[in-house]
Amino acid sequence: MTEQPPTELRDWLAPLADALIPAEDGMPAAGQLGAADAQLDLVLDARPDLLRHLTRAYALTGGMSPAEALTTLPGLDPAAHAALLEAVAGGYYAHPEVRELIGYTGQQPVPVRVADFPEYLAEGLLERVLERGPVYRPAD
Repeated sequence: MTEQPPTELRDWLAPLADALIPAEDGMPAAGQLGAADAQLDLVLDARPDLLRHLTRAYALTGGMSPAEALTTLPGLDPAAHAALLEAVAGGYYAHPEVRELIGYTGQQPVPVRVADFPEYLAEGLLERVLERGPVYRPAD
């Protein structure tokens, strides 16, 4: 199980998320969609390494307004700033409502036609290697 961010970090992150991705043109704001709650948990499940950077970002800018924090953080700690942007944007675009609004259906399988095969496959240049089977030396 991924380590959970403290409540103070979540409270700090919500207004920053809204400042980064505000509600506009029919799209909801990041904070409205749980950028500091469920979506943050989703991001941290995939990227638990981001939590230490977010914790640093909070420690550096926790007492600042969202606008001040977003302009100050890149100069103080670029890695923490990048983690903040990645966590907010990643959580936002992973939300089902946003995916539906932008028309993203997720990764879809794309059938490969025979004409799309690289020339070396079409000519059978790898058949001898495949027939031979794996050749290796055990690592001791």
